[in-house]
Amino acid sequence: MSTVRKIRQGMAVILGATVLLSGCSQIYKTGANIGIRFTENRLVPPIVAMEDTQMVCDSGTALTPLILSLQNLGADPTKLAVLLQAGSAICAESEALEEELRYLRAAKSGAIEEAQDARIAQKRWAEIAARRQYTAYQMFAEKWERDYRIKLGDQCPSMKTDFDKLIYMMGLVTGLQAVINDIASQGAVNVPKDIAAVVDRGMECLDNEKFWGTPLAVRAAIWTLLPGASEGKPDPFRTMQDMTKVGERNGVRLPHAIYAIAAQATGEDARIRDALRLYGQSIEAKMPVNPQYRLLDGIGRQLVQGIADRYWTENTGTRTPETGYVRFWDEKEATEDIGISLDDLM
Repeated sequence: MSTVRKIRQGMAVILGATVLLSGCSQIYKTGANIGIRFTENRLVPPIVAMEDTQMVCDSGTALTPLILSLQNLGADPTKLAVLLQAGSAICAESEALEEELRYLRAAKSGAIEEAQDARIAQKRWAEIAARRQYTAYQMFAEKWERDYRIKLGDQCPSMKTDFDKLIYMMGLVTGLQAVINDIASQGAVNVPKDIAAVVDRGMECLDNEKFWGTPLAVRAAIWTLLPGASEGKPDPFRTMQDMTKVGERNGVRLPHAIYAIAAQATGEDARIRDALRLYGQSIEAKMPVNPQYRLLDGIGRQLVQGIADRYWTENTGTRTPETGYVRFWDEKEATEDIGISLDDLM
């Protein structure tokens, strides 16, 4: 059965259960929860095993209102909603990137009005991404603190299922992304900056190896952002480099994306190129992707590609060529790769 068909089947179960069991409010609530549990148990695993991030982001945008409406029936769709909101934010981040690339090209060519328009559009999409991510983080934080009776970041919840641990990690990462996108939107959503410190402490609750080196990579990235956070800690950039090896060993390259994001924030060519090369080398080595988590590896790929496209566009006016992760425009080996012949234009 195809993934799309499974998604449709899950939606049918949710709708059917809520309609057929609508005789009284308690049965109505039970029906909605049955549909949600079916979706979590049977549909989320094949979705996470997909590698098509565009399909997931489109589905998140389309289905989030439906899933959230189940709250009116007394059901609790929080876990699904966190995944869907995070997926939907991927769409907004992609749009923001496209506008940023348009801005860079316009600025490079001296098209002032075009550059101004692109920058405005970029900020608007960054605001949408931040709003979706902050909403997801708030829902996640409220549920985890309520269900586990803890203060997020102060204590570790006693999670038993891999699904709950995955949502926990995604909830924390989504909160950090909300902070980053809110900064890009010039504070349009007013996401609290102290979320970063909560994420740093919260990531300690996860098995670093089990989650592909992502928890420690995220923490190390935060150490580079928060004043004083790196005191008494290992070198953050060396830590992120090490975590990319854990990611490769386990078939999910989220640590590569985290390292690239942190490197980009420094503005240092050497760090940016090192992060991009590490990812490019994993492609050249044909690194096997974990079949259970292709989506997470795909998100890592999309994030690294976005950083590479920014870097190349800012310096050359074009996106990253095929070999542009490991060889750059000012290196001898790159001259043949980025050349354009007449055949390419016909």
